[in-house]
Formats: sequence, C-alpha cells, structure tokens
Amino acid sequence: MAPDNNSNNDAQDDLDLDAAIGAAEGMVGDVNDGMGMDLDDVLNADSADEDILPGGSKRYDFNRPNSISRTFEQNLNAVGESYAKTGTIDFTNLFRMTTTVEFQGLRQSTYSEYLEELPNPTCASFVTLAPLKGYSMVHVDLGLSFIFLKKLMGGTVDPEENVREFTEIERGINAGLIGRFTDIFRKGISKWLEVSPDFVSLENNPNYLTGLADGTAMIIMKFMVKLDTVEGMVELGFPQAAFGPVRDIFDPVTGVEMRTQHEKKDDRRRILDMIQGTGSQMTVQLGELKSTLQDVMNMALGDILHLPQSKDAPLLVKIEGQESWLGEAGRIGQNRAVKLIQQLDKE
Repeated sequence: MAPDNNSNNDAQDDLDLDAAIGAAEGMVGDVNDGMGMDLDDVLNADSADEDILPGGSKRYDFNRPNSISRTFEQNLNAVGESYAKTGTIDFTNLFRMTTTVEFQGLRQSTYSEYLEELPNPTCASFVTLAPLKGYSMVHVDLGLSFIFLKKLMGGTVDPEENVREFTEIERGINAGLIGRFTDIFRKGISKWLEVSPDFVSLENNPNYLTGLADGTAMIIMKFMVKLDTVEGMVELGFPQAAFGPVRDIFDPVTGVEMRTQHEKKDDRRRILDMIQGTGSQMTVQLGELKSTLQDVMNMALGDILHLPQSKDAPLLVKIEGQESWLGEAGRIGQNRAVKLIQQLDKE
C-alpha cells in the first residue's frame, strides 16, 4: 500500500508549527529577562495590561503625554489630601458615625473617555467653582448616594442592591449632597485659593451632561469614602483649562532672563521695524445710515441717500476697524484728502 503523502505533509506541518511556537515562547522568555511567559498568556492577554511593564511601572505613551508639570501635580495632590482630611471630619459629624475619605490620586483623561467609563445610571453633576473657569464635575457612586440618603433619613448603613434613577425628592436631596462635596472642596483648597461653589445640574445618565467638548483634557481626583463596612467612589473632574485664571498659584513659573540688555534692546528694535512695515487698513467714514433690507434691495443707480449728519460734521477715521481719529474733508492739489483734527480716547 502506497504511503499517504497528505498525511506526511500534515505531520510535517504540525512539526513545523510546534517548532515555531517553541521558538516564539523562547523569544518571549528572553525579552522578559528570563522570567518566562507562556505563549498562550501572551495571546490571551488583556489589552488593558499592555501598558504595565515588569515591576509595576507604566509604559510611557508618547501620543498622550502627561501635560501638567510636576509642581502643578504636587499642588493638586496636596489639595486632594486636604480635601480628604476635611471630608473625613465633615461627614463624620454629618452622619454621626466614623466616616473616612481617602485620596487615591490623580489621573488625566479626555472628557469623552471619562464619560465612557462612568456607569449608567450613576450620580454625576456639573458645578462651577469660580474663579476656576467653566464647569467642573462631581461624580458619586450611585450605591454610595443611596447609602447617604438612607443614613440621612435615619436608616442603617447597608449596601444598596437596587440602584435606580432618583425620584424628584431624592434628586433634590442629592443636589444638596453635591453642594456639601463642593463646600468641602472650598475648605480644602482655601490654603491656596478662595472659591465660590455653585450647583448647576445633576443627571443619572452622565451622557445628558452637556457643557464640555468631547476632547476637553480633564484632571480627575479620585476618593474612596467608607462608612462602617460600606464604601464607594467619589471623583472630582476639572478641565485643565479651568485653572487658567489661577495657573500662577498652582503652577508658578519663575522665568530666568538669559538675554543681555543690549540683546533685549536689539529685539525691541527689530519688533518695532517689523510693526512699522506692516500694512494697515485705514478707512474714512462719511456717514452711517440705517435702512431696511427692502429699501436696500430697491436701491437703483442715481438714488440719493440722506445722511443724518451735516456736511460740516467731522469724519470718523478707522484703523483696522477701530475708531481712532476725527478728520475734516479737503483737497491736496487734485486729490481728495482728510485732515486729522482729533485723536479719540483709547480704552
């Protein structure tokens, strides 16, 4: 009986595949500094673990670099620690039982990515924290929100299994709790800045919160709140741009002038020369007339427009659209001209 060539080929392919797998596993072990790693583990690894390197260090993503300075991060961490201490005292007094607020660090994200991470339903709110610019977020774990409600109404602190959207009464009570969280933030940040918290809106569906662009860079402060044996997460989210008006407080920059006085004078001269040679649009306004669109559409060649000012009234001279001078109409030779008679006050 003749040998089955197909069987031989299949057997050879299996041997080649086993050899390739063995070589790949050997390479993985070498790359991992001799620690060894099974190829099945590599193929089945969670993509979320790809950024974690041996030893627990995190891989640096050059496409999404850390965009805040070390000083800024340290000051925000100090604010977070202060918030945790103040919150521990405040909620312990409010609930008449030991409550701890633990600061768990900062992280950065875009607004759209952060919304995708939030459960639905949950308890998410927009607040303002003037002089911080724009909206900031307060996110409270929905189960923790119901525990707060039960405790405020005299109930026991038990884990909440039936998480659902708030009733109107519950929504009002939770809006007050959000105010409590922002007031704790006011106390925690008072060492650096006086802020004025103001509640804006509360939603169980975080996707209904509108007011920030999807690509807005966010700084998230994460806290763990524990009541007896029950715990839940609270997060404060700030757009990086919110700190613009107070950036010098949290991220002071001490500039060192590296140029000599001669170099600075030379730079100013170059800038002045560049400005003096830049073209500008100057217009002289003979008059201004308000008219309806119908009148404009009915205009024809030869129509006379009656201006509200007299012929002797000064003319308005504008430079790049800004009202700059008053002038008188006249002539120089055969050319029309305007004589500047008064410079308008500059704001």
